[in-house]
Amino acid sequence: MKIKLHFFLAGLAIMLLSGCSTSQSDKLPAGDIDIYVKYQNEIATLHNPALRTDSELKYDAALTLYKNVDFSFVREVATLGKIFGARDAHIGQKKFEKQTIIYVYRYKGKRVRFVFIRYNDAIIHAECTDEIK
Repeated sequence: MKIKLHFFLAGLAIMLLSGCSTSQSDKLPAGDIDIYVKYQNEIATLHNPALRTDSELKYDAALTLYKNVDFSFVREVATLGKIFGARDAHIGQKKFEKQTIIYVYRYKGKRVRFVFIRYNDAIIHAECTDEIK
C-alpha cells in the first residue's frame, strides 16, 4: 500500500512541477526547430518593434504560442531570444546567480504571461499562464 502511495505522490509531484506543459501531446517542445517554421508569423509578430505588448496582434501571437508550444522544454536563454526577442522582456535583478525573465502580452483585459528563471545561460524553470481579468 505504501508503494502505491509513493508512486501516486511522485506522479503528482512531476505533474505539478512540469512548468508550462499540459496533457496535450500535440504541443511542440520549445527547443524543437519546427517551431520556427510552423509559427514563423507569430514569432515575427513578437519580434516586431512597431507593435506594443498590449496590441491585439502581439497578444494573439503569444496566445497561439502558449496553446501550441510546451515551454517547459526551454533550456537556454538564447531560445527565448529567438522566440520572443529581447525588446518585450522584463528582466529581474540577479539574486544568487538566478534571474527572472518575464514576457507579458495583454489585450482588452486578457493576458498571456511567460515567466522563466535563468541560472547563468540556462533556464531552470518555466511557468506560463493565460488569464482573463
